[in-house]
Amino acid sequence: MSPESCKDAASIHCPIAATMDLLNGKWTLHILRELMHGRKRFNELSRALGPCSSRTLCCRLRALEEQGIVTREVKTTIPPWVDYELTEKGRALNAVIDSIVSWGETYMQEEIKACSARITEEV
Repeated sequence: MSPESCKDAASIHCPIAATMDLLNGKWTLHILRELMHGRKRFNELSRALGPCSSRTLCCRLRALEEQGIVTREVKTTIPPWVDYELTEKGRALNAVIDSIVSWGETYMQEEIKACSARITEEV
């Protein structure tokens, strides 16, 4: 492979790999989806996500904060609380998430039905 070919391959694959590394974290897309609706407190996020453990949620939020996707604001009240909100960089992911939803609705109908059936059985 020529050096030019390697550069072309890297320019295509590196952005995909970097983005997928970010989004592949367990619960990351769910957290982002919840924060697309606006600022939320930790417990609000936890309730909205359901079975996500507090430890996992905390780790994901820290990772997203380190990436500049989420901001964390500590309110010094009694009791203290923490608000999370998407940054501009985080809000820009809305188009990516919408594209995933659209693709899934178009091409994953059987899997969506199976998922819906499992959720209905659990309730």
